[in-house]
Amino acid sequence: MRPCRNAVRGEDYLTLISAADRALLRPGLAVLALGLAAIPRAAQAQRAEENAVASAEDAFGTTIGRETIGIYDGGNIRGFSPGTAGNFRVEGMYIDIQGSFSSRVLGGETIHVGPSAQGFAFPAPTGIVDLALRPSGAKAVYSALVSTDSFGSAGLEFDAQVPIDGARLSVAAGFGLASDHFANGGRHRNFNVGAVPRWHPAPNVEIVAFANHNQTFAENAFSLYIPTGPFLPVQIVRGRYPGPDFAKEDSWSESFGVLGKARLGEWTLRTGLFRSVYHSQGGFSNVLFVSPDQTTDRQVFAYPTNSAGSFSGEVRLSRRFVDGPRQHLLTGTLRSRVVDAHYGGGDSADLGTAGLNDVIHPPKPMFAFGPLTQDQTRQATAGASYSLSWKGVGDVTAGIQRTHYVKRVAQPGVPLARGSNAVTLPSFSAALHLTKGVDAYGSFVRGLEDAGTAPGYAVNGNMVLPAIRTRQYDFGIKAHPFKGTTLILGYFDISKPYIDLDQRNIYGLLGAETHRGIEASITSDLTKNLRIVAGGVFQRPRVTASPLIAQAVGPRPVNQPEARTRFNINWTLPFAPALTLDAYVNHDSSAVGTVDNKVVADGSTRIGAGARYRFKIGKQSVTARVQVFNIFDAYALVPVGSGVYAYNTKRNVTAYLATDF
Repeated sequence: MRPCRNAVRGEDYLTLISAADRALLRPGLAVLALGLAAIPRAAQAQRAEENAVASAEDAFGTTIGRETIGIYDGGNIRGFSPGTAGNFRVEGMYIDIQGSFSSRVLGGETIHVGPSAQGFAFPAPTGIVDLALRPSGAKAVYSALVSTDSFGSAGLEFDAQVPIDGARLSVAAGFGLASDHFANGGRHRNFNVGAVPRWHPAPNVEIVAFANHNQTFAENAFSLYIPTGPFLPVQIVRGRYPGPDFAKEDSWSESFGVLGKARLGEWTLRTGLFRSVYHSQGGFSNVLFVSPDQTTDRQVFAYPTNSAGSFSGEVRLSRRFVDGPRQHLLTGTLRSRVVDAHYGGGDSADLGTAGLNDVIHPPKPMFAFGPLTQDQTRQATAGASYSLSWKGVGDVTAGIQRTHYVKRVAQPGVPLARGSNAVTLPSFSAALHLTKGVDAYGSFVRGLEDAGTAPGYAVNGNMVLPAIRTRQYDFGIKAHPFKGTTLILGYFDISKPYIDLDQRNIYGLLGAETHRGIEASITSDLTKNLRIVAGGVFQRPRVTASPLIAQAVGPRPVNQPEARTRFNINWTLPFAPALTLDAYVNHDSSAVGTVDNKVVADGSTRIGAGARYRFKIGKQSVTARVQVFNIFDAYALVPVGSGVYAYNTKRNVTAYLATDF
């Protein structure tokens, strides 16, 4: 399973988390696997026409095909993970994700944050990530893509949109094959296949199903660096896998679902039922404990077969009332999830001492695995909301949800642990038209969400943490000062419990974490052929330590840069319209690396550029695409936990050839 979109090709630092730890973090990362195809505005675009900068409606996050831009993504919104929080939707319907999706079934991803989150009947803190399934219709379209990069990766993808009974019944389907080489020298082989049939049995009635299988073979455990004191490793050689060779994982995941929508006059009924499964044949965490002299003690943590599966779904009924320029919408919902996970039973082995950048090839130790922990989560939620849309004035939405959450954890040799929460979660949002082209927005929402899973290098590795209470409010302005230009400027305030490693290396609650900041976005068509998408988030993340914690907890949370900016430009040459040039400048400021704030990891600025050339072979549209990431090879260590580090992706050249026929 891959943790993010086209991980080895881009800059996403989550590519550096170990295979076992990514499995543990799969609720927040799995849906990013293998690339998402398009946002709704570009949902019908085929592979030869993919262009994230041209498609983006704001700078908060857009993925189309193999390209990702924006200050946020499905793993990070305003410094938190909407995935860990369970804030994913499929075409608006609630889903719990344990396995992974691929672009065989997904046609897009929209991050609802700031103005785009206004009007959601049932919002959630940390934003909502809405996934759109791959479209199909009355027109047959076939797309193929071959790719490679300077790390040594190679891939083949084929997708089809096939009408069976005209627009009444159609199917989108495809497969992908890849041999991926990662930024740290690790690799894996991957196969995925999926299909999305669409059926319109009657006017205003649609039934959509999907099935997706993702298989990964021989995935190297990504390496994590843990200094033994308040210092950083010195200049790790990137792209060199440090070993051991035996630390490889085979895994598979599957996702299935069916959605229905029926519009009967002023009534709308929507339903969704989903199954998501992840299964690992046994994984590893590869850890290098770094001494002050930059030598390392190598250790590997091994885990037996583990799995997680969930059923989830939602039923939603809405009634619309029209009153002149005003529209009233009443909505009721019932949603639920049932999650069963089996994990733990791991063992560890010392692999000896080596230099920081030495490659080791030790024999595989004999691991003694123990019994697994059984973890069950049950959650049911009922909600109601009212929305008013007044033409020329604005929109207001108020909602309330009542959720009941139960968790049972059976650890070997420990009495059954059971916890439950029953809470009421209010929400309110408004968007007002101030003047022509200028709108103001604001919202308040409370949430109850999973706290994720302890990473494999913690004493309580693999342990699923209890639910946490969250709160968010935001407000801002959205303006269209010129034709083709959109400006967004907003403020947000999010409060959640602070969870990280303590001095005993136990992953758990350390206090409260608050993120307050400003986010900005500009998209502008400067000319017919020149477009920019730029944005940034400037925040002040702070921690208030729990009085029960007998250790130093600094005021800044781990791995939370206070500034994150993105700038993208796309220029189609007016004298050579088949050729488009693009470039980006991405910046992340420094971030503290330990809970006590004694160690700070420097930030970095990465610059990249690319070109795409469109041409035809016969009647077929073909695009040749080349990109260079991190041209000047900027180096940065990235904290992935308190005192735990990985590094950013070094310079990489990617190329692909895509065609539609």
